[in-house]
Amino acid sequence: MVQYLMSSEKHYISVQTKDGETVRKILLTLELLDSRYKIFSEDGTLYFPIKSKLIGDQFSILNSTISIDTGVRDFDEIPQDRRTLGDALEGKIPPEELSLLPRAYDLIGDIAVLEIPDELATYSTLIGEVFHNIHSNFNTVLAKKGAVSGTTRVREYTLLAGEDRTKTIHTEYGCRLAVDVAKAYFSPRLLEEHNRIAQLVQSGETVVDMFCGVGSFAIHIAKQKEAKVIAIDINQSAIDLLCESIGLNKLVGTILPVAADTHDYVNTNELSADRVIMNHPSGASDFVGEACSILKPGGTMHYYDFIGGDTPEDTLKEKVTRLVENEGRKVKNIDLVRRVRDSAPYEFQMVADIVIQE
Repeated sequence: MVQYLMSSEKHYISVQTKDGETVRKILLTLELLDSRYKIFSEDGTLYFPIKSKLIGDQFSILNSTISIDTGVRDFDEIPQDRRTLGDALEGKIPPEELSLLPRAYDLIGDIAVLEIPDELATYSTLIGEVFHNIHSNFNTVLAKKGAVSGTTRVREYTLLAGEDRTKTIHTEYGCRLAVDVAKAYFSPRLLEEHNRIAQLVQSGETVVDMFCGVGSFAIHIAKQKEAKVIAIDINQSAIDLLCESIGLNKLVGTILPVAADTHDYVNTNELSADRVIMNHPSGASDFVGEACSILKPGGTMHYYDFIGGDTPEDTLKEKVTRLVENEGRKVKNIDLVRRVRDSAPYEFQMVADIVIQE
């Protein structure tokens, strides 16, 4: 019989049992959950062991839609042979290559997506099968194959274990999203941004999401605020998934899904926006003219870009200011510049919230 060892005290996040799955997914995505220890349940409350005390805006992000408590307590340690993927593969993969195993993965509904380095390509199926054995709550385990590319911003995947499919229902902050990773752009690592932007939107606003993908921003906004979201994507599959998600959620706002090229749609329709979302880090700079043409005075542009260097915040401020001024508009204020996530060594996906003057 396996004996669990009592750990030393650990920081935790506690929530009501009904919110447990949502919080677990958020903690996994943020890489905060300490998977070495068992989640503890008591009197309708779940206690999640976390790697360290919450810092910065982590508490406000988690507590924004779900009431959480924090503290310190003892947790039962999970047996050594179930602790990590590396432990389970010891003796099956040469020791010098174990360090190359993926330490994080994307959780999208009941699909786990691994990023396996080229050096371990011959072990991909083995890695997927062992991962599936450890994490049996996932019905499908996929591996990324190549980079996101093309006008539709999709990538290919290889089935490693489980059911042969790429579509699922993903839940974040109570929003249910229809996702097909092989057909339309979606990143679970942007859940903080989806929720952050939705909280900034005011009732009565008109929001244009220029590259909506499966509609994550749109669903978050319309679920929280009585606003109108015009959600545009050139990929018809993305718009079809958004339409499915609209039916999965109780919305207080409205969403207009549009399958079109953003250049064409903006230039052939009379639009007036309080807010424009430009989550296309590799291509948003080509659409600043369209954003400036539809933003009301005092409107906000949420501009995303890949930025490297020692001072990416300063670089992004200078770039967006120049782009806006080149379109005959002025930057009134840059409310926020932040690093959303690492995108490559010494490069970040960045966002700037830019208020535009007349």
